[in-house]
Formats: sequence, structure tokens, C-alpha cells
Amino acid sequence: MGDARGPIALRRLLLTVVACSLLAGCGGSATSGGSVTSSASPTPGEATPLPRPSSCGPGADAFWLPGPSGSRLEANSVGSGQIAAVFLHEVGGTGMCGFWPYATWLVAHYPVRAVLVNRCGYGASRCPSIPLGDAGIVAETGPAVDWARAHGASRISLVGASFGGGDALEAAGVIPGIAAVVDVSGDGNDTGADDPTDVRRLQVPALFAVAPGDRYCRLDRLQSLYDATPAQPKQFVVIDELSGIHGWDLLTDLNGKPERLAAVVASWVMQPAR
Repeated sequence: MGDARGPIALRRLLLTVVACSLLAGCGGSATSGGSVTSSASPTPGEATPLPRPSSCGPGADAFWLPGPSGSRLEANSVGSGQIAAVFLHEVGGTGMCGFWPYATWLVAHYPVRAVLVNRCGYGASRCPSIPLGDAGIVAETGPAVDWARAHGASRISLVGASFGGGDALEAAGVIPGIAAVVDVSGDGNDTGADDPTDVRRLQVPALFAVAPGDRYCRLDRLQSLYDATPAQPKQFVVIDELSGIHGWDLLTDLNGKPERLAAVVASWVMQPAR
């Protein structure tokens, strides 16, 4: 349930380990929700082929997106339609595939395309460096938004859980054309951004959701971020029946069955209330 919240320091450690393996050739690659198969060594003069991206489950379209500093970001898509939701994952080892149970439920019940992306340091997404500030969140999130748009989406929302929720708030303020943003249990971020600043510039419809007793996301802090945003419409949802539960576990249970919040988030992805 949830993540261990070792935010920026943990992420930088992961990136350091990845950089070491790239430079020193030490060992295989991390995986998230599926195996990643390394390609054979190229002959002299040939470019190194990319490994196969991980698949989160049956029916997933697995592909690469351009990432920061010439890197590649691992991504999956499921579903179809002119409406898309780009999911920003929690901190921790699961990466993008932690959203898979909800994404598959969502596309089974609504005409929507779900796009999941592993940010730098997760799965096989390896980045030699990440830009600071807003440029970083644009570099890691913008390619998924662009991909959804290039594949027919005319309405794109951002859905983030835990620190991914804070990242979604930041991204929604700087990436053009976002239709709505959903922050599930995200009273912080893993980019080092200033959350109050992010929400004060937020102009797209915004949904904030949290359970009472969440030790990783304080209800009062998330409430203060909600109060500070000028976004309209906006909604603050407290999931009383799931006290102490964090992040994407508020959307589906351990068996992948939807919780009450699942339909609420879907309604914002499809068409925010006005």
C-alpha cells in the first residue's frame, strides 16, 4: 500500500545507480510489472538497440517515449478514444504499473485511452540527467501528453498518486492543453517544486482526494493546497471509509475491484463537473 516516500534523495540515489550501470556495464536492468529483455551487443559502428519496454499486462501497448537529455522513457497504453488520461506514478519500485489495475478498469467502462509512463529511474527509463524546475516535469511528462495527442486524443487529463499527484499539479500548470488534473494523496512532489506556488497558478479543473489518517499525506496540508488554487471547478474528496489508505490503493482494492473514488476520478477524466 502506498510508497515509502523517500522522495528526492531516493530518486537521486536510483539515478546514480542507473548511471553507474550504464557507464560501468554492471548488471541488468530494473523492471516494473514485466520483464525487460536486453538486446545482443551491436557490431562496431552500429547504434545500441533499445531493449524491449516492459508490459504492465495483457492488452498493453508498450513503447518508448523521448526523455530528458536524449534518454528514453518506458510507457504503456491501453484503451482508445479521443479522451486520454496520463498517469503519474508514486515513488517506489512499482513505477507506472501500479496504476494498471485502475487503468484497465477505466478503459473497460469508459471510451478513454490510458497512458502510463515510467519517469527517470523507474523500470527501464534511464536518464543521464534531468533538468531542474518546471523544465524537468515537462521533459518527463510532456512526451506522454504529446503521444496521446498524436494518437487522436483531443482531451487529456493528468492523474497522479502520492508524489505523482504533486507532480501532476506542477505539470498541469506548465504543459499547455491539459483539460483537468487529479491529485490522489499528493501533498508533495519528487521534483523539488514548491507546491503552494504550483497550485496558485493552476487554471484547469482540479480534483483532490485523500483518506483520513494517511501517514504519507496529511489531510490538512492537502486541504490547504486545495484552498489555495484558483482552479474552477475544483473538488476536495475525503474517503472516510478507507481511513489510512494511501495513493492508488484508494482507486482499486487488492483484487483490482474499484473503490468509490474510481468513478469520481473517471468523471473528471471524461468531463469535469461545471
